[in-house]
Amino acid sequence: MPATQSLVVGDASLVGVSTATDCDTAGCATPPAGTLRVGTADGHTWATHLKADLAALPKGARVTSAKLVLTRSDCTTQCAVQQPDVYELSSPWTSTQSGKELLTAAGGETYSSSTALSDVEFGVLVQSWIDRGGNEGMALTVPGTEAAAAYHSGAATDPVKRPKLTIEYLPPTAPETATEVVATAGDTGLLAMWNAPMNGGANSEITYVVKAEKADGTVVGTWEGPATRAVFTGLDNATSYRVAVTPKNAVGSGPVTRTALVKGAVVAGGEARYKDYIQAYLSARNKVVTGVSPTTADAAAETSYGPVFSEVLDTQEAAIVANAEALAARGQSYVGISSALTDAMTVNGSADRVLVRTTVIQTVTLRVDGVDQVSEDRFAKRFVFAVSGGTVKLESESDDTEAGQTLSATAAAGSQVAAVPADSTGAPADDTGSITMGEDGFPVSETPEAGVRTAAYVNGSGTASWAYNNAGRIHKEYGTKDCTNFVSKAMYYGGRMKMRTGWYSSDKVWWRNPTFSWVPKNSHTWSAAENLRRHFDYRQKYYITQTYNLRAGDILLFRWQGASRYDHAAVVTGNNQGAVRIAQHGYSAHDTLSSVISRNRADHTPIASIIAIRPVGA
Repeated sequence: MPATQSLVVGDASLVGVSTATDCDTAGCATPPAGTLRVGTADGHTWATHLKADLAALPKGARVTSAKLVLTRSDCTTQCAVQQPDVYELSSPWTSTQSGKELLTAAGGETYSSSTALSDVEFGVLVQSWIDRGGNEGMALTVPGTEAAAAYHSGAATDPVKRPKLTIEYLPPTAPETATEVVATAGDTGLLAMWNAPMNGGANSEITYVVKAEKADGTVVGTWEGPATRAVFTGLDNATSYRVAVTPKNAVGSGPVTRTALVKGAVVAGGEARYKDYIQAYLSARNKVVTGVSPTTADAAAETSYGPVFSEVLDTQEAAIVANAEALAARGQSYVGISSALTDAMTVNGSADRVLVRTTVIQTVTLRVDGVDQVSEDRFAKRFVFAVSGGTVKLESESDDTEAGQTLSATAAAGSQVAAVPADSTGAPADDTGSITMGEDGFPVSETPEAGVRTAAYVNGSGTASWAYNNAGRIHKEYGTKDCTNFVSKAMYYGGRMKMRTGWYSSDKVWWRNPTFSWVPKNSHTWSAAENLRRHFDYRQKYYITQTYNLRAGDILLFRWQGASRYDHAAVVTGNNQGAVRIAQHGYSAHDTLSSVISRNRADHTPIASIIAIRPVGA
């Protein structure tokens, strides 16, 4: 573990004010000079507001711990330990406002409760203020009419007795090296894949500068971005190449990692033919999905490449037709789909196999009650062809990122790609709060439920906006299991949902740990769908049981048939008369609820229940 540094925030940088929360106006009661009060005294109930100035904390610092020290002024020895509730404010509050207004700004959900102040870990709270660039401070209260405790304020004559917030942090540095860097050569192309550094160096996004080099160091191609995958094309099969990967963050660039030299080889018949096969296959499937071709056989017959993929396409026909009928019953249909290939690389596999790894850019037009909605997604795909003499057959289509993932050799690095799993507690037997599903596996037809649309939500549009803008952009920290991590980020960065501290495996807590990857990255409620569902039992929320009442910022949790827990999460980004659009880290970044249900039915993994939650309050 890297060495931490300490920052003591006190005096003018930690302002504390006590106010009577039973007062409608500011200044209706004044605590004794030089003291801060929490609890009931002199006929009033007191709360204390504390706000820290964090300007001295370096940008990009990763907070490992923060402790608040308040020194009692009403006793010196054998003081009864107070366990105040700690609230993070959602809106600004100053001493010119009333105590009741402080409680309103604090909201109804605690950051910590039933814990001695000296034991409360404020590191997560401080980190959230840094992450989101906003700090309205915290409020300390006690339940009911519990007797007050008095503490020295910043005006205390003895500096030692003044309030202090001691922050332990890792100074921001450049990231360490990328790990498990692998280069795979293809026909005039090169694919690089790698894992993120074990230590990201700073609380900022990591991007990568990737270069394809000749043996003498000549750079023939450069790629930069947040993904852990890069493709270089247009290379010479007669020349050896290697890949150099350099991670960087807001502080600077980390060490470069280079692979061994690899050399491409010509694919029998040339790589262009395989790209043509894939393009024809995708186009044929799109025709069936949109109804341009009535059957897969018709679609395959319309191209000379049909014999290559017809067997694979035929296995999809029943599901495609059934899904189209189910969508049509809800006034929805796919009226346009186009697929384009980019960054394609063709590789000789075994003696009778050819492998194509490519990104498919798919643009979809979904018509909902006469209104067209267009979305675009990118998929890393792997296509395997069987080659026998002059005959070529498409064997399979799969997700290339999942199939090609390389784990670190160290057991502790499992957190790089696998979220903390849900515990053995399963979903409720009655799927409490779930959307009512019909016999066809889709939500039943309904009319809007009166009153639900007006439920308050703290920045639901912010949650939806962040999810929509980032679904196809940000790196999947947990590989294919990143769905809940993504949803949590949307609620945190966009929706401003507040952290809750505590032991990382407790359902009551919810926080992100940006420190190091060899300790749990996040609380388990942040990174697993079933755990997030249970966490909402401790927060203010509504269950939305009618799809017409879903709106931007609502959270969807999915449970598959035969599963004992919820295994997927997504964010609602729009709702057009019951046609619900979502953003997710899943099969596609932007999708519709109907499409998700249809696709899983086609894969013979039907969704059994969906819970829709609207977090409210702070």
